Amino acid sequence: MSISIGSNAVSHQAYAGNAYSAYGAGNGTSKGASASAENAAGVSSSASTSVTLSEEAKAYLARGAAAQDDVLSLATVTANARTWFDQQYASLGISSAMLDGQVAVDLSGQTRATLSAVADNKNGQFTEDEVAAAAKVLQSRFDSALSPHVVIARHTGDYASLYAAASDYLDKAGPDEKATKTWQDQKQAVQDGWAVARVSFGKAPDTGNEDDPVKALLSQALVQTPAPAAGSSPDKLAAHARAMLDAQAGSAKDNGKELVFNSGRTTGQQADFTDFDNRTLAIMALNSDAKFSSAEASAAKAELNQRTRSGLLAAFNPSSGGGAGDVTLGLLQQYQTMSPEERSVLGFTDDYANKIMQNYRTMSSIQNSFGSNASGGLAAYL
Repeated sequence: MSISIGSNAVSHQAYAGNAYSAYGAGNGTSKGASASAENAAGVSSSASTSVTLSEEAKAYLARGAAAQDDVLSLATVTANARTWFDQQYASLGISSAMLDGQVAVDLSGQTRATLSAVADNKNGQFTEDEVAAAAKVLQSRFDSALSPHVVIARHTGDYASLYAAASDYLDKAGPDEKATKTWQDQKQAVQDGWAVARVSFGKAPDTGNEDDPVKALLSQALVQTPAPAAGSSPDKLAAHARAMLDAQAGSAKDNGKELVFNSGRTTGQQADFTDFDNRTLAIMALNSDAKFSSAEASAAKAELNQRTRSGLLAAFNPSSGGGAGDVTLGLLQQYQTMSPEERSVLGFTDDYANKIMQNYRTMSSIQNSFGSNASGGLAAYL
């Protein structure tokens, strides 16, 4: 069965030949190759410029470009990459591919073969930052390709299919990439993980192999993103809390467990609020935008209540050596440091602060009547 590309197969063939030759010219192919392609097609280059490409033709040309990249020698690929980096530095006015730990050049247009050659740096033509940038983009592409499979694995417990998808992705590498130690180590790690996953349904395999790219992708759930700056909007804090809880839930599923919020549960993985500040917990408890389940909101409120109770007990601790005035100041200080969201959840109103203040003045008056000095520094808390 034959497929006609567009309405004019001959013209498309000529255009494909010209495009293929133009691609090659940019990668060291002589102009004679372009002329040969045109003559082989039997039409002039001017005729090809009038062609309107169909979707089939575009796919055909894309396959041709990918094939051309595959046949380029490693020396040519690295030389082209070296030239590209130098051009980027001149154009952007920078001298490194990494700035502040982030990739500073746009590597999205580079092929997998090019990125692998740079990351491997077999010919020693690239800097440490260039190698790191290429490796980071390669990993990002792997993560993007496998992310949908991670979602499915965590939903179904079928981690074997996730490792099968990773193996397929690695197999699509070119011969030069497959010759690198990085690829070979990753392939072996994926094969080992796949074997374990097939016999241990319901959780991610743990082979202890640090070269496992799937394990690295799953472990991203354990990496805490930086908290929003102090004074951030409730929306930002809620979104950050949602991301942290989702990360914990993903980690729990990888361990074959469910994330739970009831300390009385004997099964499951308990949610950890250690990295949640009080204002974030209060926003979760209020749950005004319904980002959290009732169990999550209740657990956040319980954690906030426990922290507040501990603070109150500390203020009344007789071992601190303070008098009644110091206790009152401690309570007032705790109130003043609460966010509006915390006060709302805990039911601390302005009346609470007013009563504390009134009690302080009463005690100060009594102390003064006996010639004692009241504790200073009250103005700092008002």
